[in-house]
Amino acid sequence: MIENFFIEGVLPLLERMAFVILAVLLFSRTELFRKVVKSEGTLLQNALFSVFFGVLSVYGTLRGIKLLGAIPNIRDLGPLMAGVLGGPVTGTLSGIIGGIHRFSVGGFTAIPCSLATVLAGLMAGILSKRIRGESMLAKGTALAITVEVLHMALTLALARPFSEAMKLVGQVALPMIVANAAGMLLFLYLFGEKMQHHVC
Repeated sequence: MIENFFIEGVLPLLERMAFVILAVLLFSRTELFRKVVKSEGTLLQNALFSVFFGVLSVYGTLRGIKLLGAIPNIRDLGPLMAGVLGGPVTGTLSGIIGGIHRFSVGGFTAIPCSLATVLAGLMAGILSKRIRGESMLAKGTALAITVEVLHMALTLALARPFSEAMKLVGQVALPMIVANAAGMLLFLYLFGEKMQHHVC
């Protein structure tokens, strides 16, 4: 049972996470990316930066997997990365993009899930400077885990009926925590050196 859950729930999300990281790697070669990370971007460049990661958040929703009637996803990963790289404004804006799209999808968890995505970007942006330095990988991964736990807590607090919310959280919590935390860990491993040399 556990093995099937991992194969059907966690592995597909890790595959989607890898695609997101690849997209960020390609984007990191652009002048726009470098300027925003160096805090030298114009208003338009910062907006485009936010849109890119917001689109990745939308991708996380669209590419969620069906598991036991629920749809675990990596929607929060885009805003998390945007916040860590660009600060609270870019993180929040990308979260708003992902959150608005999630709200448009509807469902009884539309409000908590949309709100959680916005908070993911905001929290990552606020804590971006604290993540740098010693134990960066551990702190960044802990942030991703915390965001997903908060996501589940908001779902339980706001979604009704509560019994359905509890059932949903039981199905999606583990795959979402693992996939988003793994994504943040890989992201920081690949981009940590660049982040250490620039204050976002």
